[in-house]
Amino acid sequence: MTDWDSLRYILAVAREGGLSGAARVLGVNHATVSRQLAKAEDAAGVRFFTRLASGLQPTEAGQVAIAHAEEVEARMVALDMALAARDETEEGELKVTIPPLMAEDNFAEDIKEFKALHPGIDVHLLGATEVLNLHRREADVAIRVTQSPEESLWGRMVTPQRAGWFASPEFVERYKDVLERRDMETALPYIAFSAWFTTTPAGLFSDLPPVRAAIKTDDMVSAMSLARQGMGMVRTSHLLGSSDPKLVRVPGVPLSDHIPIWVLTHPDLRHVPRVTEFMRFIANRITARRALYMGPDEPSADAATRSDGAKLEGTISEIAE
Repeated sequence: MTDWDSLRYILAVAREGGLSGAARVLGVNHATVSRQLAKAEDAAGVRFFTRLASGLQPTEAGQVAIAHAEEVEARMVALDMALAARDETEEGELKVTIPPLMAEDNFAEDIKEFKALHPGIDVHLLGATEVLNLHRREADVAIRVTQSPEESLWGRMVTPQRAGWFASPEFVERYKDVLERRDMETALPYIAFSAWFTTTPAGLFSDLPPVRAAIKTDDMVSAMSLARQGMGMVRTSHLLGSSDPKLVRVPGVPLSDHIPIWVLTHPDLRHVPRVTEFMRFIANRITARRALYMGPDEPSADAATRSDGAKLEGTISEIAE
């Protein structure tokens, strides 16, 4: 096995557990992966995978090939990183990964201005929900929402965030007596995230009347959509909640600390001009919008006005059904 391309396909199939997943990460179709894998197996005279109903399982020969493929990949990535670190040009491709929900209008304006200032930098935005590996140079710069970024990365926290409860105006009006504590019998419905049933965020239900999970979901997009339909209130960052024209802050409930935003890169790339320029630019832009991520410090007197609230310190609470 002296063909790196074949090893690359074997490695992708092993990591993704099948041909379709490998095709997706390699940017080719299913037939191409199948053909390349068959070609590699024919050339080696062994089978690298056993076809099972649950997917492709590496054989003993496959495990040997995968181990060597990982070593070759690591050396190639190291070479790529070493060469990139010596890139002194300001022009060229710049891959930036950002959570899709953060790539809103303000970020689009940032990119527009950055491109006007640096027309020679080809910005490639990667908005996938999975965390891309900067050590394998799947991206050059990462904008991440995290409490603890990898210590091996270089960068800084650009703004803290706060979160609050948001709902449709109709929902707030419908449960006005509950929110104002005149009705102590009715439980307030909310959109529950699946992860909360294993690890509950601190202070989640502090300063709320009795609540019940109206529906469960595992992603923010569907949760926001359900909240717009009046299914329940949703807990989300001030950035997302306050910018949604169909949602308002749930009155009487202060904002709570949320996960901060970081701008990060691989240490070897920190002096590459286009990486440096972009990180400095985007960090300054996000920091300048700190109020949008934090929300105001004092609660509004208007129950139906968005963007009111104060910092919340809470303790672990159980999900109320």
